[in-house]
Amino acid sequence: MDKGIPWVEKYRPNHFDNIVLDPMNRKLFENILKYKYFPNLLLYGPPGTGKTTTIINLINEFQSRHYKINKSLVIHLNASDERGIDIIRNQIHSFVKSRNLFDTGLKFVILDEVDYMTKNAQYALKYLLQVCSPNVKFCLICNYISKIEPSLQNEFACIRFNQLPKADIYKFLKHISENENMKLTDASIDTIQSIYQSDIRSMINFIQLNQNLSQVEWENKIVNRSILDEIHTKLSDKNEHIVNIINYIHLNSIQINIDKSTIMNNYFDYVIRTKAELVSPQFLNIISDILHCSDAKTDVALRYCCNQLRALYTKIGLVAN
Repeated sequence: MDKGIPWVEKYRPNHFDNIVLDPMNRKLFENILKYKYFPNLLLYGPPGTGKTTTIINLINEFQSRHYKINKSLVIHLNASDERGIDIIRNQIHSFVKSRNLFDTGLKFVILDEVDYMTKNAQYALKYLLQVCSPNVKFCLICNYISKIEPSLQNEFACIRFNQLPKADIYKFLKHISENENMKLTDASIDTIQSIYQSDIRSMINFIQLNQNLSQVEWENKIVNRSILDEIHTKLSDKNEHIVNIINYIHLNSIQINIDKSTIMNNYFDYVIRTKAELVSPQFLNIISDILHCSDAKTDVALRYCCNQLRALYTKIGLVAN
């Protein structure tokens, strides 16, 4: 295996049985395979929980069992790269309308990050679904289902990806650790899980980024809950200047060798999982803004994010007047 390959790709499951899945979702997908009934699917949930990996392997397994694996019958697009109606009218429309006398089986359209499609594009997609042959199946993937038009949601079986089995994640990370001769302790793996919850992609990236650390360095470098608690405390304190919060995040980014956007992503996850009463459409919009900023704009986005969170927390009364 090429040593330069990202571990996210190196350890990406290439068989349906190897995917880390919630038991209920696994049963649902197994029934799709068993009964040869593949509905239009909308997979939604936090980043890194295996939505794209699952749908790719599910389609491969479905083709393998009931037809034959044929990549020409699958198109995979990312809506965040080419937002707008042209995706629907051109690439997808051409694919679903094309015919090949030598290919048999269902056609699959995988569309990633559909929560970043325009409203017009979503309406066009709904129309396309309604006029397409039953042999064309659409698989949509998004983080925030709230950004998907309800009328479009109604065309799909919506499946939530969220809490993945901790024991399965542990086995997966332990395998990576042993295969890379890292010998991570159980405590380190538990801490990584507590930081990233079900975001396996971020876990793998973090482990690869810090693969050369000694065991002592691992214990000192892993982000812990206290950092996230402190960020939240500072954001909730009207006397704490925003610049001080940014500096705090910057210093921790250097100390633990994690980029600032990842720390903020961890903070967002921390709020969602421990302070659900703070999660609102405005909060989710702030998350969206920082998740999709380029590296060159990270500092600008961080300042914007902290200011927006302070304003939101003040509005809802979390910050005392």
